[in-house]
Amino acid sequence: MTPDELAAEFEEHDVDYYMEEMLDAVPDNIDKREGSVIYDAIAPAALVMAQENQRMAMIIKETYVRTAEGEFLDYRAQERGTNRYPATQTEVKAKITDSDGNAINNVEIGDQFASVGETPIFYTVTQIYDDLTVAMTADDPGTTPNGYLGQILPVTPNDELSWAEITEIIAPARDEETDDHLRARLLGSDDWIAYGGNVADYLAMTSKITEVGATQVYPVWNGAGTVKLVILNNDLMPANQDLITKVKSLIDPTDGEVQGYGLAPIDHQVTITAPTAFTVDIATNIQIDSQHSVDVVKQQINDQLSEYFKNLRASWNLIDPKTGRGYAMMIYRSKILSQIMQIEGVMNATIPSLNCADSDIKLVFDNDTSQLPILGTVTLNE
Repeated sequence: MTPDELAAEFEEHDVDYYMEEMLDAVPDNIDKREGSVIYDAIAPAALVMAQENQRMAMIIKETYVRTAEGEFLDYRAQERGTNRYPATQTEVKAKITDSDGNAINNVEIGDQFASVGETPIFYTVTQIYDDLTVAMTADDPGTTPNGYLGQILPVTPNDELSWAEITEIIAPARDEETDDHLRARLLGSDDWIAYGGNVADYLAMTSKITEVGATQVYPVWNGAGTVKLVILNNDLMPANQDLITKVKSLIDPTDGEVQGYGLAPIDHQVTITAPTAFTVDIATNIQIDSQHSVDVVKQQINDQLSEYFKNLRASWNLIDPKTGRGYAMMIYRSKILSQIMQIEGVMNATIPSLNCADSDIKLVFDNDTSQLPILGTVTLNE
């Protein structure tokens, strides 16, 4: 009997099960109908036993990584020497000017600002650059601030300030690691042992850098002792130069000297880079039924395809299952067609073309190039 079967057996032993078992043990010459003395006497006991069985089923499920959830899964992670990845905080760049549009110089580290809207996002200044633009960190962790660009209002009083706005997301945040992601990480941890600068070791290094969302590792990419790390931010988009510089400083801060001052082994020379954005334009002919708005359906198709490409990027760093090493990804026209046909109101659609070609796309992953799929223009002809 497997743990799943044992848990299912406990769950099947509900109130009705125990009522039936106990009533069967009562002689037939005694009134056992609902509302009778004997029925009312054993009903509370049946309820308590059923509740205990539900607890037993829960204990069995929470005992194993495969079925544990929430804090129980956190405990299992700690037994494996790791923890659930916490939510991180969005880092942004902002410009703050006076009434003439000139940058002001009296903003200090620790000053606070807030976004405009019904639910403001609060930020704290963490760095002031030479050009008097500032870096700020969102006070609350999570991905909500990742999408905000535009005007911010001062919380800390500043008489010289006339205008302030966020101009760039330096490092997007990530939400707290989900149960499914943590479970997959724990169950897969025995497949690769992180040791001495192997692929698993570099993946472990970058996973601990909160701004890094995913990593591909290319060992010996430019000769013995060389390693290339291709990284994404938490939005699963190519890392910007600030993030590349930060990861480089942590992994291998001394270019070409292989002195072991970073996390990399002494004899490794590590290159940090971002992938090449590979834009995929999609064109297809569709038929929409008359009961649905054409504009609404087209927008839903765009949203569906955007989510599909985001899911592709989420698997961008998975090892090629066919070879057990390296990376591979195909963009199939049939799967894109399937995404389109899922939208309510779409009666029919032709197999789409990708980048003006009637063929699937195989992304390039080699020592020179790592492509990241990005949805381009979606053309929907009626």
